[in-house]
Amino acid sequence: MFSSSHLYVAAILDEKRAAAAAERLASKPSTSSEFKARLGDAVQSVWSLLSGSADRPSTPTLCDYPFRG
Repeated sequence: MFSSSHLYVAAILDEKRAAAAAERLASKPSTSSEFKARLGDAVQSVWSLLSGSADRPSTPTLCDYPFRG
């Protein structure tokens, strides 16, 4: 059983959550421009990964490594 103070605090928290959600929704940019920005960032990161030399070793070499074992 909940006391009246618990119900009162829960009601206030619900109001604050609803207000915060409304503010986030109102300040959210349009989805198409956000999608274009994310897509552009993804393409740029893929190109930065592919722009390196193709003859990179797949495993690191351990020459001059202090803990070679």
